Amino acid sequence: MLKKSLALFLALLLLAHTSTALAVRWPEKEHLPVDFADMPLTGFDESALNAALSAMERLATFAGPVRDEKQRYQRVEELYEQICSELNLLVTQVNLSSIRYDATGGDPEAAALYSQLSAQWTRLFDRCYEVFGLLAGTPLQEIIEADAGEGVLYGLAGYEAMPEERAALYAEEDRLCQAYDQVLTAPPAAELDGVIWTEEDLDRDGLDADTYLAVSEALAQARNREAGEIFRQLVQVRTALAQEAGYDSYAEYAYWAAYNRDYDLEDIRPVREAVKDAFPSLYERALADVSSREVRKLEMRGRASGEQILEDLQPFMDAFDPELGKTFSFLREHHLCDIEYSPEKIPTGYTLALPAYGSAFIFNSPYGDYQDYTDTVHEFGHFNETYHCATHELWSNFNIDVGEIHSQALELMFTSYAPNIFGQDAGKAYTHLVLYWILNSVMDGCLYDEFQEAVYADPDMSLEEINQLFQDLAEEYGYERGELDWVDNAHNFQSPMYFISYATSALSSLDLWLLYLQRPEKAEKLYLELSALSLSLPYRSAMDKAGLRDIFEEDAVSQLAESMEAYFDGALPPARNGFVPIAAAGCAAALLVLFLLARRRKPAVYKAGLPEDEF
Repeated sequence: MLKKSLALFLALLLLAHTSTALAVRWPEKEHLPVDFADMPLTGFDESALNAALSAMERLATFAGPVRDEKQRYQRVEELYEQICSELNLLVTQVNLSSIRYDATGGDPEAAALYSQLSAQWTRLFDRCYEVFGLLAGTPLQEIIEADAGEGVLYGLAGYEAMPEERAALYAEEDRLCQAYDQVLTAPPAAELDGVIWTEEDLDRDGLDADTYLAVSEALAQARNREAGEIFRQLVQVRTALAQEAGYDSYAEYAYWAAYNRDYDLEDIRPVREAVKDAFPSLYERALADVSSREVRKLEMRGRASGEQILEDLQPFMDAFDPELGKTFSFLREHHLCDIEYSPEKIPTGYTLALPAYGSAFIFNSPYGDYQDYTDTVHEFGHFNETYHCATHELWSNFNIDVGEIHSQALELMFTSYAPNIFGQDAGKAYTHLVLYWILNSVMDGCLYDEFQEAVYADPDMSLEEINQLFQDLAEEYGYERGELDWVDNAHNFQSPMYFISYATSALSSLDLWLLYLQRPEKAEKLYLELSALSLSLPYRSAMDKAGLRDIFEEDAVSQLAESMEAYFDGALPPARNGFVPIAAAGCAAALLVLFLLARRRKPAVYKAGLPEDEF
């Protein structure tokens, strides 16, 4: 996933200029050859930025005669460049502190620095928009528009600074998200029959099955109570933010302000219903001919250190596209990722921009099996886009529905190379497991979107009502999930209303992958063009430019489902590696589905590269 930015700045993104055609290749951009270890985390001294903003404000509001208009124009140009440079430093420091926070499991010192830097980000970006708005309607506005796009300043004219009440709400939102992080890293204990149990106790030797299940349930209830109350507080805070912006529901507000979507809740509801109808059977078919034995074999072969994963992926990136391979080599050479196991890590994965260096960084807490390859490919799709994006953070669009295609489509196309890493039989299983998780993204994306919409429509729901709501919706999507499970999905807490982007992008990624099965070179070219968009077009516009189907058209989702059924029936050509599509067979798939869902949480213990008997 792309880690979320602050909603304040995302709310402005609709004002940004958007391109009208697919880019053929990435723009020119400087990438400093600096190792991650040599990027200091120092905090941010805002004095130079404030001085530049004050100077620009004086030049923009000077009412007397100007002796040399050309000189004033040049000075404002210089100040704008300085402001952008200082903001690059600020954003980089915020993101470096976020990485440290997650790498240390929410260490208090790291948490304090991240909170401090996030508050600076909120305040200083707000100040920039306020000052830039003063240039609107003057010849000086051309300086901003040359970078941000024509017309952007009309939206900033009369921009008002953020009220203290809203800033306080953002700060409270950050505090509550950090409290949830602590639940992830230090899950609460539970009492059962007078005995205190922790999650570590589940690994005791000799623990009988009945006790294991009883303790697991007690721990899940404790986790649900603690995390659930944090969630209810977050719902109140975010509802206040939405109401302050003039919206009744945070769900409606987030669709516009946080994600710059060109569809709304009314548009997505028929898509969710179509997914309920067509996708549960596809979800089962993905694993119809994959046995638990094949999955275990794949998991054994997929155990690797982070460095080994990077080594294994390099040939695929080189073959897919030379420029893509060069970007992957740059990541490796300068150690711009942390995908190794650490018991301290918060169980999450994302990509963050490091604009002061013209680069990005991948963070992931690994599972310890083949999914670490999938996660790395996924995050590199984000890394590649972020690495090449030349749009400044001030004006950067956040069309995550497009951004997740960069990742999910690359995951699907990587399956053609999987046999080179895992062997032919395990590679076949890998392909269908990736399909399984992509189809899961479609269904989960719709489930969690519907769940969150309902909660934010009734922000005073009790925890018991929230749990029951989730259980009822999960059953509608064909799941047999427990009512407590939703607290394990961090997006519910950290990135509300984000999850539908996994569904929309997964649908389009499947559409692109079906093209790849028949015309791989065309699909690869289209993927590279999409990745060069730098999130500058909203989802429906981007899909229109790419020539992919509009999932909001009537019957579009059901038609895509029919194409996937044809794939499982063997009616489409095999992938480029020569795999023959697998026909549906066997009832063992149901057991395998339960097995995979049960192990989806990040494992508490993982030693990369060790044989099974050392686990």
